[in-house]
Amino acid sequence: MSRPWPHPKTGIFWFRRRVPKDLLTLVGKREEKASLGTKDVGEAKRRHAAHAALVEQRWANLRVGVRRLNILKINAIAGEVYETLIPKFQARQFSPFFNLMTAGIIERYIKDTSPKNRDEFLRFYGGEIDAHLARMGLIVAPETQGGLEFAIAKAILQAVEQSEKYLAGDFSPDPMAGRFPKAPANKPAAVVLPLDEWFAKYATASKLAASTRKRWRPALATLEASVGHDDLARVTSENIADWVDALATEGRGDKTIRDVYLASAKALFGWMQGKRKIAVNPCAGLRVKVVEGPVLRERFFTEAEISTILEASLASQRGRLSAEHAAARRWVPWLCTYSGARVGEVTQLRREDIRFEDGVRYFRITPEAGTVKTKRFRDVPIHPHLIEMGFLDYVETRSKELFFDKARGRGGSDANPLSKKVGERLAAWVRKLGITDVGMDPNHGWRHSFKTRGRRGGMRDSVLDAIQGHAPDTEGRRYGGFTIDVKASEMELFPRYTLSQTGREAAVS
Repeated sequence: MSRPWPHPKTGIFWFRRRVPKDLLTLVGKREEKASLGTKDVGEAKRRHAAHAALVEQRWANLRVGVRRLNILKINAIAGEVYETLIPKFQARQFSPFFNLMTAGIIERYIKDTSPKNRDEFLRFYGGEIDAHLARMGLIVAPETQGGLEFAIAKAILQAVEQSEKYLAGDFSPDPMAGRFPKAPANKPAAVVLPLDEWFAKYATASKLAASTRKRWRPALATLEASVGHDDLARVTSENIADWVDALATEGRGDKTIRDVYLASAKALFGWMQGKRKIAVNPCAGLRVKVVEGPVLRERFFTEAEISTILEASLASQRGRLSAEHAAARRWVPWLCTYSGARVGEVTQLRREDIRFEDGVRYFRITPEAGTVKTKRFRDVPIHPHLIEMGFLDYVETRSKELFFDKARGRGGSDANPLSKKVGERLAAWVRKLGITDVGMDPNHGWRHSFKTRGRRGGMRDSVLDAIQGHAPDTEGRRYGGFTIDVKASEMELFPRYTLSQTGREAAVS
């Protein structure tokens, strides 16, 4: 949030605040700034807070847009104009001749509001009225503009009459000053769009994955902490910019800020804008530039790394492992190797997902089993090598999930399912095998490796994409698809892995 800014030459503190993007056209400048008239830090903070409140009120009024004023508001504004003129008259900023001349003009307008008299009145005081409305950020509807001008004319005449007393040395209070109603004092705004409530509504309406909810809600909590309230209706584009700056200052990475923090806010506010709950998305137009670091290696496994993992999967799994955990080490690397599927898609496979059709054994990756990034099912042919190694025999031993047991599992939830935990344990196991290069994701590397090896075997990219769930690269290729028998025929081109049992130096041929 903004704070008093000391001028580098004078040392006097200033108020400076960036104008929100949605108000640039209405405000007419990129920054609100004003001298606070003091070098004292404490006094500067007090004046800064008061000025900030005025600016926030003005911006709030501008966001409301054109207003039809009722009689109470009209006379309250007239009273404000009166109160701004009295100190000027006391300081004799206007000459007695000017006051006498304009008094006659105002009286004629009050008696007869003809266009001629109105124009004459506004020639002298129109600028004062416009300046006051601009300070308050008020845009008055044409049908109530005349009533406001009339009330202000009467207030100015009252102030002029009071100024005549000042010339005689009488500075006693105006007995009629109390006739003006006071504008309601600024009270803490009621929470109109509470974060918890509206994030829950958005998540439900958008069918947000539990894992995404788990990641996004804490991110949005940092926005709440940054602005000091949980009312989404009061969040401005400046608030968002300050929040993003603070996240970077705290050391969060640009990619994380862009893909988690800002992405969650953009999505939520965008949905609310679409529902007509807010006028503008305060995140609109804000971007976080991500500078990619140097790439020091390919994203697919080397053949030595693949050999290390696959040989380890065939070894006797020692230790206190459950049968499902041992099976995950045994089969998940091989299934990923021969399918390019995400580890999480494989660890959530169920017995019913292993299918047979048109003479082809295949497994179905489906949102019914758990999280699928694309939210679409896809069928993946089972490579003949997997069948030869006995994968289908293992499937026959399972009644439901292949690689975990819900009855024995602890701590699983929609946001953190047991299948995800299995994948995390496998990643940790791969790291322990010595594949520690930070440039290689121990789980995601299989997807790059599958496509690389498939191309080497002569598989078509379009079929590789279909097997892996990648979107076609042209609109035309989005039409139609590949049946499971076509995928299986293409899969026969995928080179099988043959391991040389030579310990840690095993190679893939």
